Amino acid sequence: MIIEISEHGSTLKRNHDCFLVQTPSDKIEIPAEKVDAIMITANALVSTQAVALCLEKGIQLVLANWSGKPFGRFWMSTPGRATEVRRKQYLHQDSALAFELSKEMVSRKLREQKKLLVDLKNNRKTPSEKVQNAIESINRSLANLKSFEYALSFKQSFLGIEGFAASEYFSAIAEILPKKYAFRVRSRQPAEDKFNAVLNYAYGLTYSTVEKVVILSGLDPNAGIYHADSYGKPTLVFDVIELFRAKVDRIMIKLFTKRLVRDSWFMVPQQGESASGVFLSKEGRKAVIDEYMRDVSKSIEQEGWVYCRKMIAKLIEEG
Repeated sequence: MIIEISEHGSTLKRNHDCFLVQTPSDKIEIPAEKVDAIMITANALVSTQAVALCLEKGIQLVLANWSGKPFGRFWMSTPGRATEVRRKQYLHQDSALAFELSKEMVSRKLREQKKLLVDLKNNRKTPSEKVQNAIESINRSLANLKSFEYALSFKQSFLGIEGFAASEYFSAIAEILPKKYAFRVRSRQPAEDKFNAVLNYAYGLTYSTVEKVVILSGLDPNAGIYHADSYGKPTLVFDVIELFRAKVDRIMIKLFTKRLVRDSWFMVPQQGESASGVFLSKEGRKAVIDEYMRDVSKSIEQEGWVYCRKMIAKLIEEG
């Protein structure tokens, strides 16, 4: 289990092999053997004995800001299991294991995108040629991906397959949206249209959720398996988030197809202003956050945790 301390004035102490967590409204005792990680996002008092128990049991103790973005964690001063995991993570960034993990990531992403398009197709009264074409393109991409064997250039090959499928995928989504919100291409920073403004913000929320899980698992967020290393970039977070993009897409598409989106959600710079693109207003950001937290935040956190533990097990097993 993950303990998250988010109430100001809370305390974390040790009682033998248990954690004592006291908040302004509650007090509980939790055996250390049941704890996988602890995250503190509030002003809290943490005893040195509680820190020592985390280190003794190999439990990640992470400090984060109010939004849950980690900024620090505790390490043992002597090598332990966490050191072994990170060392193997670095060794296998371009290995056959990295190839298999990357192949699984891309395959899962494509399957989830296909599933979303099939569901959208079945919910439409009139058939869409673009949606059907996109489904067929993803099927071809999956078949192509399946035939790939390990080579040092696998990352570039996978990115090419994924990029081609994404172009067809977003073209189909653009047709499904109400005409008022149809878009030409997928745009990032800044977004060129209202749908991409919503999607970019939702992806940002997902990034925070995934980064938290990756760090709590004990993996190094800066050592990617699929995405190549880039200075200052948490490339492993970029890897894991690929598993959940279609899940986020589904929720954001629903906002538009159910006509829940309001013009007041958006800000478009006026002529003469230095900024360009479309941005979410305070009202829009709140609406997207509410939808994300209600529908997908918890499942992404749970599935992300399972996936990170699975990755660690494979790294340890590989030797």
